[in-house]
Amino acid sequence: MGFLDFFKGSTPPKLPTVLTILPPQAVTEIQQGRLPQLNTTTIFLKEGEYCHYIDKAILLKEKIKKSVIRNDGGYSMPGFFKGTRINLKRSRANFEEQAVTEQFRGILYITNKRIIFQANKNGFDKSLSSLTSIAPYTNAVDLQYNTINHSLIVSDGNLIYTAINLIKKQ
Repeated sequence: MGFLDFFKGSTPPKLPTVLTILPPQAVTEIQQGRLPQLNTTTIFLKEGEYCHYIDKAILLKEKIKKSVIRNDGGYSMPGFFKGTRINLKRSRANFEEQAVTEQFRGILYITNKRIIFQANKNGFDKSLSSLTSIAPYTNAVDLQYNTINHSLIVSDGNLIYTAINLIKKQ
């Protein structure tokens, strides 16, 4: 929120809430330090791979929206000869860039080898070993792979952080 937004009365957009589809038994298993093995038929697991987490998520992507605003002005007057006119015009263009956050709904799967976000657009499948950092929040999680950052809104970011730490210890 900027300085002028205070006077305009605008507030930052509210983030949507995500309802969980993860069974409560799986939540308690993760909180107690054990990894549940969940059955899924929607993703293809590799040999020796087990799914430990399935839940709804929303991927947030920052997009720069560019726009051009033209200010045209001028006037017209009769010309020197019959049937002619003199047109004097001036124009100016202002270029603006605005950051827009796009939201993509999907399902987040965490296995012992991969993190998979299944969605119609902007889905990803990343190896768990190439995960650089993770930042949990109460309702979100940031996953960083080298220079690529994935911000996900989930029901409980700390639960994902705990599950990934349990997988990394194995």
